[in-house]
Amino acid sequence: MQAWDNFLIQQSKILGPEPVQKWLRTLKVIRFDAANLYLEAKDSFQALWFEEHVRPKAKESFVNNNGRTIAIHLTITNQVSFKKEKKKSKAFEDKKFSLSFESLDPQATFSNFIVHEGNLLSHKLLCKMSGYEQKETDLGAFNPIFLYGPSGVGKTHFLMAAAHALEQQNLNVRYTRAETFTEHVVFAIRAGEMSEFRKAYRTIDVLILDDIHVFSKKRATQEELFHSFNALHLSGKQILISANCSPSELQHIEPRLVSRFEWGIVLSLERPDQEALKQILKKRAESLSFPLPDKCVDFLVNTFTNNPKTLCRALDALILRSHLRTIAHTNSTQLTIAHIRQHLGDLILEEQKQVMTSDIIIRHVAEYFDADADHILGKAQSRDVVLPRQIAMFICRTELKMPYTKIGDLFSRDHSTVMSSVKQVQKEIEKDKSDFAKPLLDILKLLKK
Repeated sequence: MQAWDNFLIQQSKILGPEPVQKWLRTLKVIRFDAANLYLEAKDSFQALWFEEHVRPKAKESFVNNNGRTIAIHLTITNQVSFKKEKKKSKAFEDKKFSLSFESLDPQATFSNFIVHEGNLLSHKLLCKMSGYEQKETDLGAFNPIFLYGPSGVGKTHFLMAAAHALEQQNLNVRYTRAETFTEHVVFAIRAGEMSEFRKAYRTIDVLILDDIHVFSKKRATQEELFHSFNALHLSGKQILISANCSPSELQHIEPRLVSRFEWGIVLSLERPDQEALKQILKKRAESLSFPLPDKCVDFLVNTFTNNPKTLCRALDALILRSHLRTIAHTNSTQLTIAHIRQHLGDLILEEQKQVMTSDIIIRHVAEYFDADADHILGKAQSRDVVLPRQIAMFICRTELKMPYTKIGDLFSRDHSTVMSSVKQVQKEIEKDKSDFAKPLLDILKLLKK
């Protein structure tokens, strides 16, 4: 239908080519005549996007050769009229629509944060931005601020500390986890309350989003974030974001969002060293009024090496299980390593099982083959990289029981490629091929030491 094609070209100039390609050109044309066009959407998200962003424009400018408006009839894949589909959401309309947000952890403040070499720059920048100590904010100097690093490096603590400091400046701060943002999008769509959702996220001074990588493959969520980001950025409002990797390494996140994440400043957070871990543990023990002897601190840090989160959880479990709060006030020396082994036996065993991680596997494989870990995770196809990559995938699958899709995300491959690589290694091992068998056995010995 020529009129529809002309309309889409017109909308590309208004909305941009990417949204039109993704949301409009993927609508299936069922049939049409001079006065009607029947379209089919993949799902209710696509149908809702059309209703909100395109329907009003179509009523004004989607016309036939005689200048008469062409009526658009939209259904979703099960052939139910979208208007009927919306009636199913009436149950939501009967309830008062409201969005609930996470409470800030009162312990997650800058005063409780242990600064070390791996987070020093981020600490300085966030303290200055949020007005901590000098009581004068520096909003918008870098916008957005994107923090990234593996689990346990303090991303959530940093963001909540910034939120606490900014709220003390009487600013309207919205902290939310990415999972909550997604739930809010879905809830608002079903309830037909997108205007309330946008009011909650766009009429604020600071938006703080934690674990943005969770938005992977979530089309509707990414669409709403894109428009909310634009609205806030254009009005000079501060945006803080965290993820488990840098913007360029995010998987299944739209390029237009990734480019916006890179507009401001991108800061990496690194794991604390042993001395910093000891300080973190002592600080948390003090805040919980639980004196911890140095020898016990050393034992816990040397035992729970996975990341600071597991270390702090172990301390919390120790306090709960040992019931030593009262004893600690009278004789703190009663807490011994033997007590810790007794009360945390299951956690110690679990930690020992978790020592082998995908990062450790890749590092050992890279060292064994004298290869670059980034090349193993990258796109290179040379023999000196492909063989280590296949062995690393095989170990992740057989030793960590990682799903093929997770391994694919780690190595930037689809799951079918991972399956093929694992089968290839298994086949060569069964043939007792030295290229595969010997390196695999040697690496496994190193990993299990």
